[in-house]
Amino acid sequence: MRNPISGRLFDKIGARPLAFAGLAIVSISLFILSNISVDPSLWVIILCICTMVLGMGFSMMPLNTYVLNSAPRRLVSRVTPLTTAAQQVVFSFAVAGLTGYLTSQITSHTANAGADANPLNAVVAGYGDTFFLSACLMTAGVALSLLLRKPQQQEEGTADGDNPDLAMMGH
Repeated sequence: MRNPISGRLFDKIGARPLAFAGLAIVSISLFILSNISVDPSLWVIILCICTMVLGMGFSMMPLNTYVLNSAPRRLVSRVTPLTTAAQQVVFSFAVAGLTGYLTSQITSHTANAGADANPLNAVVAGYGDTFFLSACLMTAGVALSLLLRKPQQQEEGTADGDNPDLAMMGH
């Protein structure tokens, strides 16, 4: 349901405000999660996850459409699989990097806590650090979203009459 709403908003106001608001929502949710404790309120976690999903819905689709609108029409059928593949690669590296960071933070907190400390505290502190790093990275994305400009109008077809396959745009 959120993608049709963000699609309509994209048509009216463009990618920059949607990307800014969506990424800001995700960033705020991650900052809240970075203060997680051993006995967190379940509703806080659910609310943060729901708002992150909302923020991603309001930022990802407009950013994908922005990239496709920036490409020449005759290349859209090539740009679509490239952006999908790039997203998969970046997400894979992000998951791997954050998992490595989480593991190192848990190990560090466990070593600093001492032998008789509760290991759950070290795990929660490691997750808090990882959420904080993610929130900082997302804040950088919020700042970068301000650099988005309206893409230039592209030609409808090429000189040889090759029209793009609009079904390949995915949106």
